[in-house]
Amino acid sequence: MKDARLILAFFFLLFIVFYSPAANAVIGEGKLTKSEGPVDIEADELIFERETQTYEAHGEVEIIRGDLSLKADHARMDMATKEMVAWGNVLLREGEDVIECQRLEVNLDSRLGKIYQAKLFLKEQNFHIAGQEVDKLGENHYRLREGWLTTCDAKRPPWKFSVKELDVNAMASGGRGIAKGPVFYLEDIPVLYFPWGVFPVRQERQSGFLLPRTGYSSSDGARLKTGFYWAMAKNMDATLYLDYLGNRGFKEGLEYRYAFTQDTRGQVNFNYIDDQDAHKKRYSFFVQHEQVLPYDFYIKADVNRVSDHQYLHDFWNEYLPTTSRMAAIDSNSSRQLRSVVFGGKDWDHFSLVGQTTVYDDLTQTSNDATLQKLPQINFSAHPQTLFNTPLFFSLDSSYTNFRRERASTDPAAVTSGNLGGGVQRGDLFPTLSYATRLLNVIKFQSDVGVRGTVYGGQNDPTGTVNGWRSRETFQADAQMSTEFYRVYSAEALSKLSDIYKVDKWMHTIEPTVSYTYIPQVFTRHLPNFDQVDQMPFTNQFTYGVTQRLVGKPEKMGVSSGPYEYAKLIISQSYSLGDHPFASTTGKSFSDIRAEMWWNFTPQLSAHWDADLNPSRGSLDIFDFAIVAKDLRSDAVQVQYRDTRGTDREVNVDARLKIIPSLYTFGSFYYNLLAGSWVQFLLGAEYQAQCWTVGFYIQDINGSPDGTLKRQLKYMFYLNLLGLGSSGQEPGLMRF
Repeated sequence: MKDARLILAFFFLLFIVFYSPAANAVIGEGKLTKSEGPVDIEADELIFERETQTYEAHGEVEIIRGDLSLKADHARMDMATKEMVAWGNVLLREGEDVIECQRLEVNLDSRLGKIYQAKLFLKEQNFHIAGQEVDKLGENHYRLREGWLTTCDAKRPPWKFSVKELDVNAMASGGRGIAKGPVFYLEDIPVLYFPWGVFPVRQERQSGFLLPRTGYSSSDGARLKTGFYWAMAKNMDATLYLDYLGNRGFKEGLEYRYAFTQDTRGQVNFNYIDDQDAHKKRYSFFVQHEQVLPYDFYIKADVNRVSDHQYLHDFWNEYLPTTSRMAAIDSNSSRQLRSVVFGGKDWDHFSLVGQTTVYDDLTQTSNDATLQKLPQINFSAHPQTLFNTPLFFSLDSSYTNFRRERASTDPAAVTSGNLGGGVQRGDLFPTLSYATRLLNVIKFQSDVGVRGTVYGGQNDPTGTVNGWRSRETFQADAQMSTEFYRVYSAEALSKLSDIYKVDKWMHTIEPTVSYTYIPQVFTRHLPNFDQVDQMPFTNQFTYGVTQRLVGKPEKMGVSSGPYEYAKLIISQSYSLGDHPFASTTGKSFSDIRAEMWWNFTPQLSAHWDADLNPSRGSLDIFDFAIVAKDLRSDAVQVQYRDTRGTDREVNVDARLKIIPSLYTFGSFYYNLLAGSWVQFLLGAEYQAQCWTVGFYIQDINGSPDGTLKRQLKYMFYLNLLGLGSSGQEPGLMRF
């Protein structure tokens, strides 16, 4: 316990130096809000003085007015002035907040009064506040003398603040409580003393400094992240950051959030650093916006820009939680940063969308040869009946203007879509569908679509796509499926039923067969930009079966119901054409695809994903993941990924409770194909009812191509319930 106190004292020192107050930390006022209506009084003995209009109650007194209820041993009420005095085991409830005291004097109309030897519990923030005397000086204005406060429920709280005087005014000074002589205690041991302190007291957002985040990186050195939260108005706020990144120097940041109306909202992030390690000025900005326009049109934007292509490598962890997650993920996997602005309108059966997309290829020094879509317009007709017949009609159509500043010198530029100048593409794809149920057993659906695509080039240096070219084709699909099922009683599968507490089981088998035909089209001199252009010759059957095991629990609750314990999907394709699977299987048969989910219990689940090559008799893909937990909250997750010739890795994440409230956690990621480890993480966390503290070391190996250097990070984090948190908790404590 001594070590835990030292750790908490260290974090609290940082808290006091930099905190005043946390943006998301609030203390309720403990106020007696005004209420109207009659006053109901019940007691063992009730005396009414007609001349003075006074009630006096003794024994099991209960007074109710609106949402205010009071219980006490004795009470006196002046009905003319609404002055009330209660004494002896006084318990006052207002909503979910509770006040316990020995004596209470209050005016039920003005709510001015005094409370003696008071204990307040504010449920929304879980605050426990106590004081010898509490004066109510006005609306939302209190003064507490010789008291303390904490968010811990224990009679002997692990931490608390004692104060000589606490002046709480939610209407002035930005809604703050000013404390005189606050002392921070770990249990009953005083740790830190300050002449004064400031605490947030309003439930609404308010301006103030955020708790700092500390850490250490072998590449950058010591790190300190600080911020100031500015509650500009009810519909907008901002956070300003000034971070110290060791060898890199200071970095400034701004997060601006707004919600001008219910349908107009967004967020802007901007960051700037004069990087002393990279010896250059660097920046990033991320904009997300959505807005509804007149006549039910809408517009949305997701703009992401960085100063250089190494930026997201260096600041990856800092921007994932606050900026576009998809943009950040794309930048680290496909190395492409995407910005898009789109808008349109939706009708009952139609939709119109126009968008402009700009890609930043982070693997290239210049984006002159990067293909951009400026703009793209899509018009769709959702499936709808055709002239009240059994047929359904749908339509996908688009116009796209592809642009790039220059073309590649590669002779294959045209077929790869690597064109200079601009190329316009128009695509029209109407489809007719028919669905029925044969013999009330077999579900049948067929689709036939005709596709026409037109290309036109401008300023193409190769001269290949100047003028207009077209492609006409069609696509036909048909699918049949049915379902067989059988219900088993618990006795039929007694052992399984006893383990899972299941009353009945249902096993379903759903065979499916489908056919797809796309004729061969000569596309040698046509661009190949995306999947609209990629329509290979297809003449194949796909067949498979899906099995499910569903259990009905013995006791049905409000939220309980049939639970799917297992699912298995197996499928394969057979081509009647020119052996499209020859490169992998050597025959017209594709790999046999299988996926299986098994939810043993809410604490144990597994997932398999495999592709079996029938020619080689080996697995081309095999992915496996299992997650196991117990009632102590111990957990382990093991993942294995194997894609023949390209990827093979194993990842292990684990969490273990050593003693009550103390956890250790760790992870290890290893690349079996490269024969090297990817990441190693080890840490510990102490959890109490009202505070949490943790520490972990993260060792990230450099990338094989040398673009990422090896980094060793030391990270601390702390959370005081109701006051805020410092540092970033690893995901291992949440899986």
